[in-house]
Amino acid sequence: MMRFFRWLTAGFVVLLAVLVVLAFKAVEEIPLVPQAEAPSAAAVARAKDIIRKNDPRKLARNESHEVRITGADLEALLNFASGRGLKGSAALNLYQGHAEIRYSARLPGTPLGRFLNVSAQVGSSGDQLELEQVHIGQVPIPSPVFKLALRQYIKHTELADELRLLKQTISQIIIAPDSVRFTYVWQPEILDSARALAISPDQRERLAAAHRQLVAQMDSVAQARTVPLARVLGPLLANAGDKASAAERANAYRDALLVTAFHLSGRSLALLIPEARQWPQPRPLTLTLRGRTDLAQHFSVSAALAAWASEPLANAIGLEKEVDDAKKGSGFSFVDLTADRAGTRLGELAAQNPERLAAALAVGLTDAAMLPSIHGLPEFMMAHEFQRRFGGVGAPAYKRMAAEIEGRVSALALFR
Repeated sequence: MMRFFRWLTAGFVVLLAVLVVLAFKAVEEIPLVPQAEAPSAAAVARAKDIIRKNDPRKLARNESHEVRITGADLEALLNFASGRGLKGSAALNLYQGHAEIRYSARLPGTPLGRFLNVSAQVGSSGDQLELEQVHIGQVPIPSPVFKLALRQYIKHTELADELRLLKQTISQIIIAPDSVRFTYVWQPEILDSARALAISPDQRERLAAAHRQLVAQMDSVAQARTVPLARVLGPLLANAGDKASAAERANAYRDALLVTAFHLSGRSLALLIPEARQWPQPRPLTLTLRGRTDLAQHFSVSAALAAWASEPLANAIGLEKEVDDAKKGSGFSFVDLTADRAGTRLGELAAQNPERLAAALAVGLTDAAMLPSIHGLPEFMMAHEFQRRFGGVGAPAYKRMAAEIEGRVSALALFR
């Protein structure tokens, strides 16, 4: 019996030593993939173009459609998705018939190392992607073992239902050196499933309540035809700040910002929640920021984007719109960018530091508290003038103006 226990103890020690060695080899000090850059205005424009060209609502039931996504755009999508689980950065290389995916995530304090690095070779087989080789750090992982672990991980994330939905509709995947093409068969019911995945029942109830509060607040000041945004958004956020916990308060802030953005953009929440078509609507009222309706729109939409997505994404969408306006719209406007930036900072504050926002709201919210002075900021510049004066996005003159805007926004007490 003693011999048995000695063998058992020795086996346990050997197993423990192997696990320690594997742990040290799996976690590394240097990331395999550097931190991903924020999405550029051009990347956002391409993503919107892909969505516009491949809108499935234009298809008939059971109609097949092929979508082609370049490697650069697919890598951008992977990096956006990487922010939803264990936050990290992804890189992608495409070859004929297979792809190499690399991923790095910074780990919270651990003596083993600072980064979890994963690399995988992925091939396509009909309507599925097949894992061929996987390494975690320096440790090779048999693909069946990794797939089992990945399935278990996905079960506990919000990606599970989304991936299940994709498998239901995709009929073919082709990987080429320049792009990935996939064919799907359209079923209208998929749109309802996608909406259900995007907005949970609890979120629907919260958004319905936030919408009712928005209508009530707008109706309470509708004696005038035009009122400052702060007179509506201030009380709306203050009411949201009454929630008990920080998490509940952050959710309530996000809901208030989203319903406000939908209203100011002229879009209906029925895009996400079909029953919103029957919700009550406020009396006609124009909301302004610094006396301008366009700035109220820019501020509110950017705030909602930052609260529900990410600050870099909100910045990129705002910049993409200005670049587009310079080509064929009202012209490039640093004033609009200031409203975008201030709105983004508010959305970030609402989602990440609700306690700080609650304290700031306690002293009241005014237009001047939300948006700094726009005096002297150039606007209405068509493409040739913008290029002549500032050299384009990223040029030194543009960077100096962007720094000026950042300084003005950061000087507001709300964001200090």
